[in-house]
Amino acid sequence: MKSSSTKSPLRWSLLTNHGHVLAYVAGHPDARLRDIAESVGITERTAAQMVNDLEEAGHLTKTRDGRRNRYEIDGRLTIQASRLSTMPIAQVLGLLLAALEQQPFT
Repeated sequence: MKSSSTKSPLRWSLLTNHGHVLAYVAGHPDARLRDIAESVGITERTAAQMVNDLEEAGHLTKTRDGRRNRYEIDGRLTIQASRLSTMPIAQVLGLLLAALEQQPFT
């Protein structure tokens, strides 16, 4: 077992990039794709594709607000995973955003 003083870089993530995008948008509904991409550590093109994926799955809606997009999360949907399928997205995002108040996205 390694000691905490010799940490190696993580090779995996607890959340997928789609999860990170959804969490970022939940806290920043008027974010630009550039902001989303920078926060998650992905390209703008990948961020756009993930936003489209989340929109197609019904997790968020995107509306134009002048020259910008505004995102709204449908918190009633549940997570598509076996153990968490009864937990609404809003509840999960609430937990994530509360935790991130300690260490917010940059």
